[in-house]
Amino acid sequence: MRIDLIEFLPLTLQRKEAFTIARGSSKISEVVFLALHSGKRTGHGCAAPTDVTRENVHSVLNTFQTFSRTLPGVEFEKPHQLQERLDKIAQNQPSARAGVEMALFDLAAQAAGLPLYAYLGGRRDRMPTDMTIGIMEARDAVDRARRWVDVGFRALKIKVGRDWKGDAKRVKAIRDAVGPQVELRVDGNQGFSWNDALAFAKHVRGENVTLFEQPVRVDDWEGMRALTEASPIPIMADEMVLTPDDVKKLRWSNAARAVNLKLMKHGGLLKTMEVNTLCESAGYPTMVGCMGEPQLSIAAGLHFALTQKNVRWLDLDSHFKFASDPTSGLRFEQGQLIAPTKPGLGVDVQLPT
Repeated sequence: MRIDLIEFLPLTLQRKEAFTIARGSSKISEVVFLALHSGKRTGHGCAAPTDVTRENVHSVLNTFQTFSRTLPGVEFEKPHQLQERLDKIAQNQPSARAGVEMALFDLAAQAAGLPLYAYLGGRRDRMPTDMTIGIMEARDAVDRARRWVDVGFRALKIKVGRDWKGDAKRVKAIRDAVGPQVELRVDGNQGFSWNDALAFAKHVRGENVTLFEQPVRVDDWEGMRALTEASPIPIMADEMVLTPDDVKKLRWSNAARAVNLKLMKHGGLLKTMEVNTLCESAGYPTMVGCMGEPQLSIAAGLHFALTQKNVRWLDLDSHFKFASDPTSGLRFEQGQLIAPTKPGLGVDVQLPT
């Protein structure tokens, strides 16, 4: 395959309602779509920069501009052949790198005539995903929880981290509302001190919470270690794990029991595979999560997860929250996200002109 042309477009996606976590609230998500043209085929990708990836739309656009000048004319058979180029141009720009690599994999799987999960060696085509409930009044959170369970979700992730006592009451209220069969996970987004996080975990120990994600700051390794040893809920690392070296440090520090993977923060499918492999060797089961992403990049995360036996959970739900999404093709049935069967990512892209 030969790369003929690269096009990209920034878009602001409006959420149906404000999404609030411990570190702030937002009604929008800013992303950059990218298209790689090769003959009659087009591979699509998407970058979703955030403060976690230490990027913004401007930096992603600059990186994509460099790719648009240097990649046309390059020939490749498999995406791994271009990894050094991606590393050089998108240094310290993981979501931009993820967007380009996503499009390369889309092209390669299309050329092979296979859905991406099958191209990567996967056999299953679906996995259960959770639905995230932001920080809000307990009454509103219960209403959202009931609504999402009625839609079919069998796992909910509850954002916490501002007021541990209020958070504990909200988790208890949701558990009472949805019953014992729905899996509950909680995510602190770095909002707690370690002693408040421990107090929260102890207060909700009877609510059968599966995971407690990133309760303290990314630089509080000692706090994470103490929580990992003392918390009655298994501790999961997220924002503090960006690179393979972070996994090694996590293991040396004994600072978690599991890790949340995201294509955007690691830099694409192959980088995330590397992080996941290290997690597996360290005994950490993983979850595949997302930023504020449309169906296009959510599909890439799903295709990836379907090929990795160490991935135990999915947190791929952001596309449900947008007022409109220029990409489509994912199905959701009985709590499970289902990969498209068309070659490549299998997602339809209808960007504004």
